[in-house]
Amino acid sequence: MKVSVEKLPTSEAVLNVDLSWDEMEKASDKAYKKLVKKVDVQGFRRGKAPRSILERKVGKESLYQEGLDELISETYRVAVKEHNLTPISQPKLDAPLFTIGQPYHFSVTVPIITPVELADYSSLHFDREEAVVTSEEVDKELQMLHNRQSEWQVVDRPVEYNDRVQADVKVTSGEQNISDLQDNTFEITNERHGLFTGVDEQILGMKAGETKEFSTTIPADYTNEKLANQQADFVVTIHSVEEKLLPELDDAFAAKVSDGECETVEALSKVLSDNILEGKKRRINAELREKILNTIIEQSHFVIHPLLVEEEIGDMLHRAGHMSQQQHFSPDQYLKMIGKSREEYTEQMRPDAEMHVKRRLVLDEVAQREQISVDAEELEALFNAYAQMGQALPETEEQVRSLMVSYRWEKAFKHLLELTTDPDPDAESEAEAESSITSAEAAALVGETASEGLAESEVQTLEESATATPLPEESRTETVE
Repeated sequence: MKVSVEKLPTSEAVLNVDLSWDEMEKASDKAYKKLVKKVDVQGFRRGKAPRSILERKVGKESLYQEGLDELISETYRVAVKEHNLTPISQPKLDAPLFTIGQPYHFSVTVPIITPVELADYSSLHFDREEAVVTSEEVDKELQMLHNRQSEWQVVDRPVEYNDRVQADVKVTSGEQNISDLQDNTFEITNERHGLFTGVDEQILGMKAGETKEFSTTIPADYTNEKLANQQADFVVTIHSVEEKLLPELDDAFAAKVSDGECETVEALSKVLSDNILEGKKRRINAELREKILNTIIEQSHFVIHPLLVEEEIGDMLHRAGHMSQQQHFSPDQYLKMIGKSREEYTEQMRPDAEMHVKRRLVLDEVAQREQISVDAEELEALFNAYAQMGQALPETEEQVRSLMVSYRWEKAFKHLLELTTDPDPDAESEAEAESSITSAEAAALVGETASEGLAESEVQTLEESATATPLPEESRTETVE
């Protein structure tokens, strides 16, 4: 048997196989021994019929074809293993009809993953930003916490900034009905964005029981391009006006909001400062990781089969649909909100999908080169970490494989971080890091699975849609085609 494997520049492999007639005969003999045990032949016990008798029953060509099919499958499996091929879909077989007594040729074309030609990542170096917290940041966080403890009281006066109103809000643009909100409660702010930009200024000075009609211009960067820069006509009826009552910002307040953990405002401020610092460290670390990986991607060479990108787009669409459902949107409502057709949205995802594929190819190759693996103890610790977070995972073969791949990528990420940056002064000791896998690592894997594939602006749009402080429901009531 002669087998040659050609790797094409299109990220495909072509297997060309030449078989002698003797090999065909041996394959047909194996097929006979296998088939005779399954076929009933009159006058013979199962498995005892001579080959000539079996051939008359099933057909001589059928017996040879059975052997050839098995030989093709076995040759393909061996070639894939020996040449370290990673198929990404079913192969395409070119197998012509055979002629008794003649040698035979067939070929198999299969899309494969082509390993990335990595940049010399060991020569890269990145500086680690220092995390610093200012007193202004702590004061802002303290004020936000103070504001969240406010109470509301109905007042009989005109609307002012920072008040809360209950109102009916109807919005149209030309002949199109955009939104019709009834008894909607929202705060009056000078920092509103999106469809309702400019509405707050118009409501200032109104009293309960009043109705006002006015027009605004929808911002040019509004997500629904069909409405951007268009005139929006509003009819607003105020039902009630409430003012915010803030508690005293004193030690009693500190004790209350911290469940007794902080006895003074000073102690509460220290806790807030520590929380801000930890948040900054996480952000710095995340940005540093992205910078490292993006630099390696820019300096590496890729050959990516289009199927990989299409599969990633499909996964991204699935994740986007899942996230929108969590915010009580249907996929069609979300598409309407951002003003795109399914085809436009799919095409918009393509660059991000390609980048995600490149990320995985890089991490796979780094893990391969650095001999990074995940052992059974680490997997068990990860499953336990998920369970402790209330997200217990089924220990199926598919789930184990998925978690193992994800954590192998995470370990490759950490290795790149260690190679290309100075040691993190706040990192755990090596002994502590090796002795346990923290729930934070598992949470990071959960977060990547949940949100990967959504552009930052899309995640922000979904999160903003679930926030009650702005005029809510704006994206769910839009009916513009």
